Amino acid sequence: MAASPGIAVQALLLAVAMVQIVSQSCHADLLMKGINYAALSQQEQQAVGQTVSAQIAAETGMAAQDVMCKIFAGNYNAAWSPSQGRPPADAFLASLVNKCGSAEMVLGVFRGPQLQSKIVSALQSALANSGALTGTISIIGASVVPEQVATPTPAPSLPIPQPDP
Repeated sequence: MAASPGIAVQALLLAVAMVQIVSQSCHADLLMKGINYAALSQQEQQAVGQTVSAQIAAETGMAAQDVMCKIFAGNYNAAWSPSQGRPPADAFLASLVNKCGSAEMVLGVFRGPQLQSKIVSALQSALANSGALTGTISIIGASVVPEQVATPTPAPSLPIPQPDP
C-alpha cells in the first residue's frame, strides 16, 4: 500500500525539522575569576580559546571543529548574554557549539564539575608562565542559549508612509 501524499509531506516536514534541531548552534558561556584579561597577550588569548575548545569537544563528544571559544573581559556585553545582571567576573569565555542539539544538555555539561575541573586545569597549565593569573581560577557561572534565540533576525523593513498629495 502506497503512502498518501499528505503523509509523505508530513514525513518530509518532520525530517526537515529534525535536521534543523540537530544542526542548531548554541552560545555556551562561562564566567571566570582568577584571570586578568587585560594581561593576556594575543597568543595567550588564542591558546585559551583552543585549549577550552578542545576540552569542550572531548567532554561533549563533538568534533573539534564544532566548538569555537574566545575569551573576553568579564564585563563583555554579548548580544546573547548582556552584562547587566550577571555576577562580576574577571573573564567571559564565549563558546559557539555547532550541532548542539539540546541547549539543556550542553548546559548540564557546562555546569558539571567534570568539564569545569578540566577547563580550570587546562587553563592553569596554559597560563602557568603568564602574568594574567591573579589567583585560583574558578568558574562562577555558566549559560547556554540556542543561537536562534540569541541572534534574532532583524525585523523586515516597512515602507515609510508618505502623505497623500
